[in-house]
Amino acid sequence: MSTKRPSTPEDTSSSISRLLTALVAYNGIFALISGSFTPEGLVKIMFSECGLITDYIAVGGLGASFMNAAAVTMICILAVQISGSLFKGNSLASIGMTCGFAFFGINPVNLIPILFGTFLYSLLRKESFANNVHVGIWAGCAGPIVQYMFHHGGFAMPVNVILGILMGILAGILIPACAQSTLRAHEGMNLYNAGFATGVVLVGISAVMKGFGYTFESVMTWNTEHRMLIIIYLAIILCASLIYGYLEAGKSLQGLITIGKHSGHKVDFTSHTDLGTTLMSMGITGIIGLVYILLIGGDMSGPVISGILSMWSFGAIGKHYRNVIWVLLGIVLLSFVSGWNLTDPAVQFSALLGTCICPFAGRFGPLWGVLAGMLHISIVRQTGSFHAWLNLYNNGFAGGLVSMILLPVAQMFTREKK
Repeated sequence: MSTKRPSTPEDTSSSISRLLTALVAYNGIFALISGSFTPEGLVKIMFSECGLITDYIAVGGLGASFMNAAAVTMICILAVQISGSLFKGNSLASIGMTCGFAFFGINPVNLIPILFGTFLYSLLRKESFANNVHVGIWAGCAGPIVQYMFHHGGFAMPVNVILGILMGILAGILIPACAQSTLRAHEGMNLYNAGFATGVVLVGISAVMKGFGYTFESVMTWNTEHRMLIIIYLAIILCASLIYGYLEAGKSLQGLITIGKHSGHKVDFTSHTDLGTTLMSMGITGIIGLVYILLIGGDMSGPVISGILSMWSFGAIGKHYRNVIWVLLGIVLLSFVSGWNLTDPAVQFSALLGTCICPFAGRFGPLWGVLAGMLHISIVRQTGSFHAWLNLYNNGFAGGLVSMILLPVAQMFTREKK
């Protein structure tokens, strides 16, 4: 049976827009059926500190976290629409990932100033906002700097709020500019390039702030409740993506074979295959993440939700069922000889997000994927302090360092797979 393909990029864009809008409604529905939503919980999420590791389910409740995810996802959709950009694979990746991190640090209050900063960056560069809007969405991972200034700006509350907003705008300007350089540094081997760029920017900002007497501390809030409801929430998204994609692809699995043969390096699967096949890839990749957490006996926390939805969303632009498993395997193998456990909170979501370096497995072979996973989990456990625990995509920052270390070694000893 022939594969069904959208006839134009505009058709694909329209379909992706509808799917992401459905994700907004889906989160809103779960906010209501959870029975725990309160406006007070949502306000608490939007104005509390949110550095690593802050679980919004523990801060404002599960219902408020679902509603926050709905609001954040809608803001991202509107940003893409306002920019005039078509919805593509990077829209699924950026908006899907940001939806996940709405359970873990991103909220409308800290996201909007950063997006506005990216809009100003586009004006300064005399570029279309469409060229930078997706990087701006990913730059929402710098959100903790906004809330930090709200609480620790050193002035009265109105002034602190203004300082926080200005700091978010500054981050929104600097991160897209830095992202161009960091992409060249690791040659696209780190799928979370915006996380790497954000880490670099926040290393600089936090260092300057420390010179003025500001101090930073890591935090830890971690939900262990609502396990079954969260599993149902994730399972419906992942299975619906898989089933709908299968139907949209004309009930053909041939495209999945094509995706599985790709390295995952610098690719948009909506263009490489079709939207239906891409959705199947997203569903399967996310299911791998969910099954991994269930097998190790992990928690269903906000950060874990963000990790699984990140695997799901990046199934559109690089991750797939063949390249992520080797990174996870490397992390599992290292746990047998290390001093940490797979069920340690930070290790759980770092393992999921560490799959950002999966192109090593696809480009150089499984062994390099395993080595990348081992190196990543070792480095990411140390890098939070570099940027003062302000970069929610700490795994993207660590992934950039891993790629810069491992890529020249892999190129030296391995003949690259075609």
